[in-house]
Amino acid sequence: GHDVSHGFMLFQRALVNPDVMKDYRLDMYQETDWGIRIYVDPVLSDQEKEDFFKVNENWIFQLEDQIFQVEDLISPFSEIDRSIVSLLDQRFIKSAESCLKLPPSLFNLTLEEEIAFPILVTLGTEKLRERMCLLQYFNQNLQKLKRLDMFDAVHMEDANTVAQKFQKIKNLVFLEIKSEFLQFFTQLWDPPKPKRINIDRMEIAEPIFHQVFKQLNKKKDSQYFRGRCFTVNFAHEGARDVGGPYREVLTSICAEIQSRIHPLFVPCPNSVHSVGINRDKFVPNPEMNSPQNLRELFFVGQLMATTLTNRGALPLNLPSIVWKHLVGDPKVPTDILGFDHMTSQSLDMLLQLEKHGITEENFEQVIDFNFTSTSTSGVEINLKKNGSEKRLKFEERHEYVSLIQDFKLNEFNVQLEAIKSGLFSIYPEAVFKLFTWEELERIVSGIPDFQVEDLKLKTDCKGVNSQLLNWFWEVIAEFTPEERSLFLRFVWGRTRLPQVGENRFVIQKSTNSEDSLPESHTCFFTLDLPVYKSKEVLKEKLTFAIYHCRSIDTDYVV
Repeated sequence: GHDVSHGFMLFQRALVNPDVMKDYRLDMYQETDWGIRIYVDPVLSDQEKEDFFKVNENWIFQLEDQIFQVEDLISPFSEIDRSIVSLLDQRFIKSAESCLKLPPSLFNLTLEEEIAFPILVTLGTEKLRERMCLLQYFNQNLQKLKRLDMFDAVHMEDANTVAQKFQKIKNLVFLEIKSEFLQFFTQLWDPPKPKRINIDRMEIAEPIFHQVFKQLNKKKDSQYFRGRCFTVNFAHEGARDVGGPYREVLTSICAEIQSRIHPLFVPCPNSVHSVGINRDKFVPNPEMNSPQNLRELFFVGQLMATTLTNRGALPLNLPSIVWKHLVGDPKVPTDILGFDHMTSQSLDMLLQLEKHGITEENFEQVIDFNFTSTSTSGVEINLKKNGSEKRLKFEERHEYVSLIQDFKLNEFNVQLEAIKSGLFSIYPEAVFKLFTWEELERIVSGIPDFQVEDLKLKTDCKGVNSQLLNWFWEVIAEFTPEERSLFLRFVWGRTRLPQVGENRFVIQKSTNSEDSLPESHTCFFTLDLPVYKSKEVLKEKLTFAIYHCRSIDTDYVV
């Protein structure tokens, strides 16, 4: 099951010379342009392990203690500290500026941050800066363990490893530190040249997902998913793939598997009933459980893995229950609210009967439930043997709630395990467990909607006058979230903002007449904007373009 490029050396005795072990730890990670990598995995008896740790305790444990003893100071303030980390991560995503280098004396909340993180306002400026200083110290020391941490990350089952300890406090680790870990780890593999695949977008009978799946669905091709896994040749079209067509294919794949074209994912109950939050979210289709379906979901997991190195966002609109399963975070009853508001509301009512005037005496007159639940695909499921014939009694309500919660939180496990297997077939499980579920969602799917100011920070302008530019930003701000997603797809082949360090958006003056539509170059995230005479004309032309000009016309080489 190991990568074929790995070599292993078997030590028959402990290497008790700390200098020798340091050479192995550090030198094995030196980067070269060519050569052979050797990964040393010592096999030690219990006594040999004890000897090893004795002679290396100054090198390892002093550094670990500096880090993980800080957790004791952090725990009482966990909610506050998680909010500080989330805030700093948001700033890092927007500006790519290091949170580690920000002087605490300059740490002040903006009005928007005060609204988003009210708990930090109650803390007060002085205490807020003190907590930030402690978190910076914690992360600065953790940064020094980067290479050791990734070395033992393959031993996640061992509770004494740094990786396992990291898993417990990952909510307090800055995203920039995790990004460094990820970059370091993924550089251990050299991905092959992307495979060339042929896609016929005119072939209505065969979805793009099927075309890609057939050409990449080979066990020997798994190595391709450690980088940009393919380049695209569009049949009957002149597009040259330097990024745009590739992203367009990934976007099309996600649209197909979240639709009736090939419903690996189906609208969540909140979407079906138009209630609650996340009405645009999809969940795995529980009916997709054939060997072929599971292999396709495995393939979806492999595509997710490509986003770690290639940063190509897959616009999958999935609720927390999916991402938590993939990173191993515990799923809790409140996750049900994120995709099935009506069920969550019913369960809350059963747990708080007194608020609704329901007593043991009138329970059966008001509550007419039996021990069944309805699956996402509309199938009635017995929660216990002959559940459809058993009416719920007052004293059984807690058992009923527990059974419903268990069913809802685990309804998609078969499908999620297939996706997770695909994900872990490319990189070790430990790599994904470095991240919270929110972070993995952002890595794989990008930012669902965006603030205009965020896009401005990632934008360069060439030859566009200030009045036209102001009109442009006003139009983007007036767009609905769906229109902003369409706009991104028009100019970049994606429906979400790029992550930190990705392409910058370029707006440049077009020499075409005012009657012309804007033109995009999706490979280069560029928009050619004609000099329109009014904001109204600009909005009309741009709106028409994002709705009706999704093909990559300006990438053609005829």
